[in-house]
Amino acid sequence: MSTSFPPLFPGMLLDAASRYAEDHIGVEIQGDPVRELGWTATLVPEEAGGVGGSLSDLASIVEGLATHGLQLPVVETCAVVPLLLQAAGPETARRWLEAVAEGSAQMAPLTALSATPDVHAVTARHLDIGYELSDIVQGVDATLPATHYLVPAQVDGEDAIFLVDAEKVGAPKARYRTMEGRVGADFVLAQLAVPESACIARGAAASDARARATDAALLLTAVDTVAALATLIRQTVTHLKERRQFGVALSSFQVLRHRVADMYVKYLGAKGLVIHCFDAFEQDAPDLRRTLRLAKVSLAESARACAEAAIQMHGGMGVSEEVLATRMAQRLIASEFRYGDRLLHVARLLALAPEAGAPHLSFSNQTESVR
Repeated sequence: MSTSFPPLFPGMLLDAASRYAEDHIGVEIQGDPVRELGWTATLVPEEAGGVGGSLSDLASIVEGLATHGLQLPVVETCAVVPLLLQAAGPETARRWLEAVAEGSAQMAPLTALSATPDVHAVTARHLDIGYELSDIVQGVDATLPATHYLVPAQVDGEDAIFLVDAEKVGAPKARYRTMEGRVGADFVLAQLAVPESACIARGAAASDARARATDAALLLTAVDTVAALATLIRQTVTHLKERRQFGVALSSFQVLRHRVADMYVKYLGAKGLVIHCFDAFEQDAPDLRRTLRLAKVSLAESARACAEAAIQMHGGMGVSEEVLATRMAQRLIASEFRYGDRLLHVARLLALAPEAGAPHLSFSNQTESVR
């Protein structure tokens, strides 16, 4: 029973992230490792003091962490934040991107992990002396400390992005541990008054930035899923080789070998799909969002099937969080609900089908087509 898992994005960033994750498995996160390691500067342009890297560079970090099961909000702090900041005016964007790159500002998006950055989570009302933000935002990643929050909102029917001090937002109403080990939080913005300058972008600039952040988040989550799948299958193969029943290794049972082979085929399909999505992203394909939605649906189904199979093949050990394969299964199932679950994306695909000139499909037919 042999399988091969070459990395998606090999290089020094992958190696560094992988070593860090391996050294910190099962260790409580202290401080702000994402910013201490300089990863927040990855997508920040060089003229703003950053690395000027690409999304592929950030994908190497995501892959390295996911391979060893370490949960850090790299997608949120290193991709969503700088992409939203770039919507601001040149001077404002440069000033805050410099602060992000050097770590003097610890920013996080005030958005639910289950929603995409282009979804209206907060309603803003324009006042004579500023704005008033009102709404409840549930499921925000609060794993790392934050000095500022980027708040996607809607003002008078227009998209907008607000930059608000964390002290003004206040403490969350509730904090809890999510299924895959993140720290989640619920925030209540009750007629929160902010100055005029808090609105860093509005209109088309805000819409475009939120769309770019959404594409990046969907793509990096797909990378996380494929990396976690590889580790899950490796751990399952190792377990079947080492665990014995009726005097023989579990790996000698043909039905289990077939199940692992099925998992591996799903992994290869998922890997190829992510590579295709990155090609579409780099070429700025006009149908990129549709491609990412289809990938989300397909990866969610493959990941859930593999997670359930691995848990079953691990037996009683499969429900213990001390086992890496179990944590990987939790990660894969949780990833299905990050930035919209598969049913949401299928619904969006159905809604856009007539507009794109495609024939109208029933829900069942569309579901079959994206599998």
